[in-house]
Amino acid sequence: MRFLYPQMLWALTALAIPIAVHLFNFRRHKLVYFSNTEMLKTIQQENAKTRKLKYLVTLLLRCLFIVALVLAFAFPYKEDATVNINTEEGVVGVYIDNSMSMKAQSTKTTLLEDARESAKGIVERFSPSTRYLLMSNSFEVANEYPMNQEEMLDQLDRMNLDGPPVKLNEVLDRFEMLKSQHGFDQATLFVYSDFQGNMFDLHDVKADTSLHVVVVPLSASVQSNLSVDSVWLSSPVMQAGLSNEVRVLVSNRGDKEVKGLPLNLSMNGKVTASTTVDVEGQESAEVGLQFLLEENGHTPCAVSLMDYPITFDDSYRFVIETRPSLKVVELNGSDKLPFVGMVFDDDPQYDFVRMNPERIDLSELAQAQLIVVSEASSINATMRKTLLDNAAAGACVAFFHDDGNAIDTNTMAANTIAMQHEFFNDVILDLPQHADLPKVKQHVRLHPSADASVLIRLDNGEPLLIQRKTGKGYVFDFATTLDERWSNLADNALFVPLMLKMALIGGGVGQIAYTMGEDKSVLFDDLGLTGLDDLKIRNEDGSFELMPAHELRNNRVCVFFQDEIPASGFYELRKMDTVCHLMAWNDSRLESEMDFANSTGLKAAFEKAGLPVLAVMAPDEFAGHDLMEAMAKKSTLWKWWVLVALLALLGEVAVLRFWK
Repeated sequence: MRFLYPQMLWALTALAIPIAVHLFNFRRHKLVYFSNTEMLKTIQQENAKTRKLKYLVTLLLRCLFIVALVLAFAFPYKEDATVNINTEEGVVGVYIDNSMSMKAQSTKTTLLEDARESAKGIVERFSPSTRYLLMSNSFEVANEYPMNQEEMLDQLDRMNLDGPPVKLNEVLDRFEMLKSQHGFDQATLFVYSDFQGNMFDLHDVKADTSLHVVVVPLSASVQSNLSVDSVWLSSPVMQAGLSNEVRVLVSNRGDKEVKGLPLNLSMNGKVTASTTVDVEGQESAEVGLQFLLEENGHTPCAVSLMDYPITFDDSYRFVIETRPSLKVVELNGSDKLPFVGMVFDDDPQYDFVRMNPERIDLSELAQAQLIVVSEASSINATMRKTLLDNAAAGACVAFFHDDGNAIDTNTMAANTIAMQHEFFNDVILDLPQHADLPKVKQHVRLHPSADASVLIRLDNGEPLLIQRKTGKGYVFDFATTLDERWSNLADNALFVPLMLKMALIGGGVGQIAYTMGEDKSVLFDDLGLTGLDDLKIRNEDGSFELMPAHELRNNRVCVFFQDEIPASGFYELRKMDTVCHLMAWNDSRLESEMDFANSTGLKAAFEKAGLPVLAVMAPDEFAGHDLMEAMAKKSTLWKWWVLVALLALLGEVAVLRFWK
């Protein structure tokens, strides 16, 4: 145990006062006249012993009171409760959480600026020979080497202010790795963070008694936030001249209800639709915005609201891509089944290709929005797997089945159409009471899975057409074929709208937006890269350009992004300086939550993980104090000595009052 104010120990000389008083009292004699003392001889002897013991106990209690009071004013603290860095073997680490939530308003500026200024003050109070490691969510290699005081102050000024959300256990593991890598046996780490609940994770942290932690929690002056959490399109069919609706999820992270919140939809930088939304406290609300696409190509869009002080999640960017033509591929080895080609071949809106199942061009297949298999028995298991992979990537695949073991040869007609299903929203406007529906002479008995939708049923209740969601696309299973020996489906009025709707769904939107830190790779099916082609990512103003890693997967290009996108916004994917795709990147909404770890439980949480905590301090507690003094003042030992002094005082009162 050490003392912050050791000069106060001179006050222990005050112990001479009660000792002198007691010695004086022991020498005083009082003369009492009594006629006959013979009968009181024994009682007098016993009272003298008791009185002497009472005086001795009182003296000890008074001395204890003085000692405890002096020690309390001397401010005792544990010797290991201060930063004591051996410049040869130890290092001082500073971790500043530079995620988006740290941009919240503090009483002065922002939490991030408060953390940076406090850290600079700490560095200035250490010895110039102390070495430092600067940590942030950005994991910048340039900061993660032993720096001197001047270098550390310079790097604090240059620190990146836009870091991704990172769990605290990842930061601690990285600091431990750097400590060992640079050969330091001991370290003290100052942790500046708002300790957001879903980021404050100390699971699987390696216990290390050589690492001491100083926890510096920061708290925003206002803990409320409104955010645009998600955006999606009501209809997957995207074509120029067709109206659509974007659905928006807005969340209120505060406790107060918000009414009439303005919400805007902008396209190509211009506001095209607006609405208002009411959101209860700690709730979310969904609202729709109507829009009309005027042209094909890539259209940058954003849904935004106005909120302060946390603004990074006020806008959600996305891209709508429409193609001038849709590619339809039919796997058909027979000239007797030309029906699919008759729907698409002469329409300029569609690029129709017929392939023999025995000679398939996989590059053409990868670019198709709709793939029709006229006879399912004509493809093998490997090709079926390839087609399902295409569906998972966003295409529609339609199988006309003639390959079942259980074939029903009873003639029957379609009986029920699931008009309430979204597939038929713009396919059938009105179904007459006695409509002429397809008739089948034989069909395969299909067994739909629990997640499949039966779109058309036969008279006996068995499915004629099933839709299954597979990844980003759909698989459609017909229980019959277009051969007239099986059905009259090709001649029925329902056949053409069914085929057109499947092509439109397959040509609809894919992934309209990406999330930084979560989407590590993206699969593209229309890049057509060769070994000599350059692939680049560039932002809108050209200030950032990156050549991402990529690889071919089943005639598709998988592009890896990892954490290389520097900030949210729109980015062009270019092949040989030609724009192939426009991508919208948004910040993760993990930082939007206003749930923070309780500062009173931070020390216990760190120590439970096996990390000794020197102190839990506010950033301004370092200002105007010597660093050791600021750390020592977090000690609670002085409170125990005050308690001892009070107990000694109460003991003295009890002895004098009740000991007769």
